[in-house]
Amino acid sequence: MIEAHEAAHHAPQTGRRWLDMALAMSAFFISVVSLVVAIEDGRTMQRMANDNARLVEANSWPFVEFHTHNVDEHGAGDVRLVLTNSGIGPARIETFELWWNGQPMVSPTALLKACCLTTPTAVAEAQTTVTSVGLAAPRILRAGDHVDVLAMPLASGNADFWKAFNAERQKLSARICYCSVFDECWIGSGQTTHADRVASCPAPPVSYQVSAQRRQ
Repeated sequence: MIEAHEAAHHAPQTGRRWLDMALAMSAFFISVVSLVVAIEDGRTMQRMANDNARLVEANSWPFVEFHTHNVDEHGAGDVRLVLTNSGIGPARIETFELWWNGQPMVSPTALLKACCLTTPTAVAEAQTTVTSVGLAAPRILRAGDHVDVLAMPLASGNADFWKAFNAERQKLSARICYCSVFDECWIGSGQTTHADRVASCPAPPVSYQVSAQRRQ
């Protein structure tokens, strides 16, 4: 009895077979069109969401560079090792590695000993001329900001050493690993426009640290 009732309920109501078929086909066509429109709207919304996510990431993209200079902002002689965030978002610098002539350096003192100094007295005298020793990693570097990893101005008492250090800075190379506020990370030399995307910053075999200088 229930099946008969359901059959009667879904039976054509117009009494004209062709009209009932036309109405059924119209309803089916409208359903298909509505489904296609809904699917396309979903795809459009997904594309918009992906585009917005990429736009946000692009507006938060840091790029850390490493350069050496031999003058300060006023044109005076000053050998400086500088990290600069040239991107458009803050950089969380996780690791910093420094090499002189292919040898890994653990601290400013190790660098000065390796490149330019031969006696303990010379090391002690040179350290008094280093006016700035900045922490390279870990640290946050805002877009457009820079930090002097090492700065040594030219003075009357360090001319020979300064000239040596100025020449040897050409043999320096670095590797920096840094991340954005969205935990997207890159690793590169800081001396080219290329940096490799990495899942996270690996622990370096030899890390350059200011704290290592204090232990020597």
